[in-house]
Amino acid sequence: MVEPDTQWIFSLPSGEYQGHPTRKHGFLAYIKILNRGLRDVSLSSWKLIIDTIDGQKIELRPLSIPQPQIKLGASENLKLFPVLGSESTMIKSGDSVSGFAYYIAEFYGSDRYNISIKEGKIRGKAVIESIFGNKANTIITFNEITLEKAKELINDIDKIH
Repeated sequence: MVEPDTQWIFSLPSGEYQGHPTRKHGFLAYIKILNRGLRDVSLSSWKLIIDTIDGQKIELRPLSIPQPQIKLGASENLKLFPVLGSESTMIKSGDSVSGFAYYIAEFYGSDRYNISIKEGKIRGKAVIESIFGNKANTIITFNEITLEKAKELINDIDKIH
């Protein structure tokens, strides 16, 4: 079972592909995965599937990121959040694992090859697969934030690719 908790989308600085400008978006999701099965299982992947304006499905794979962190109040204390898959992908029966996953979608050319953000939101589907080939999925609604807000969680998130 997959339970999304906190998730955001933000625009990244544009790039270039074959002399044409690109549009880039970062997806940062905090995902909790529960093992309701009778045996321990290891995860093999946690992908994100999004739709383009013209209805094409784009499969995104997670990128390696440092642990997201936030400053607690006026103090210098930091709260660190786990990254999905950075320590262990083994989930014991009846247990769970959680952490952040980061994805990037990049498009160039016609605007129909882009994502459709409506009222500051976009939906995607998280697809979790075990090493046995079993899959679980859930719909995630991403809320749009600024790149500056994303950089408060991961300082150089715009330099990760």
